[in-house]
Amino acid sequence: MPNVKVVGVSKFFGNIRALENINVEINDGEYVVLLGPSGCGKTTLLKIIAGMWEPTAGKVYINGNDVTDLPPEDRNIGFVFQNYALFPHLNVFDNTIYGPVVRGKDSEESRKNAKEMLNLVRLAARHDAFPAELSGGMQQRLAVARALTTGSSLLFLDEPLSALDAKIGAELRSEMRKMIKDLKLTAIHVTHNQEEAMEVADKIVVMRRGGVEQVGSPKEIYRNPANLFVAHFLGDANFIKVAASDYGTCCKLKMLNWEM
Repeated sequence: MPNVKVVGVSKFFGNIRALENINVEINDGEYVVLLGPSGCGKTTLLKIIAGMWEPTAGKVYINGNDVTDLPPEDRNIGFVFQNYALFPHLNVFDNTIYGPVVRGKDSEESRKNAKEMLNLVRLAARHDAFPAELSGGMQQRLAVARALTTGSSLLFLDEPLSALDAKIGAELRSEMRKMIKDLKLTAIHVTHNQEEAMEVADKIVVMRRGGVEQVGSPKEIYRNPANLFVAHFLGDANFIKVAASDYGTCCKLKMLNWEM
């Protein structure tokens, strides 16, 4: 399983700062969520790690190797897009095996692997259906199966549940985490949904305005937010304005609030 290290990464689009001096480390087998409001830079960071965009500055390492200048196809990754990007003219099986086919690996072993992935995501019975004939949840599972059939052990998920209604999304997120954990993958998942992040993540990277506000487990970030932005963004909290002379009382109230 791969680990990922982002060192001093910045990204500018002209005069617009999308990311500035990002440092993040993702360990083998971790399910990491990049969480933040729209426009905070989380998808930009994901695409830089995946090799879709080049950073303006900084380095990206996978398993200790500098991959900053490597294209996505040489990074051995799987990618699940926000809109799934399924091929409408290909059936479920042909969508699933697409990765090995374009890499020239259309072998019996690849077909066997594709069938195993469809069994894993419970779509084997629909192997001859087309994407338009599938529900939103089925399309999401097909996108994951296609990403995994490439043999990648590093999986990227860009808002993978945002196209689903709230009820189906809630049902699928725990299912998706279990599948990724069962396969012992390293996953990087982008979302602006706090509840989704808290449920699926081993580690959350909270982002704002192109920077990282806090990194930690869901419990650590919820109980000990680094600042007011994190406390407010992660959920409801009580804020009490006090004078400097009442700082000690303020700290006690804050600790009591997190413990409750």
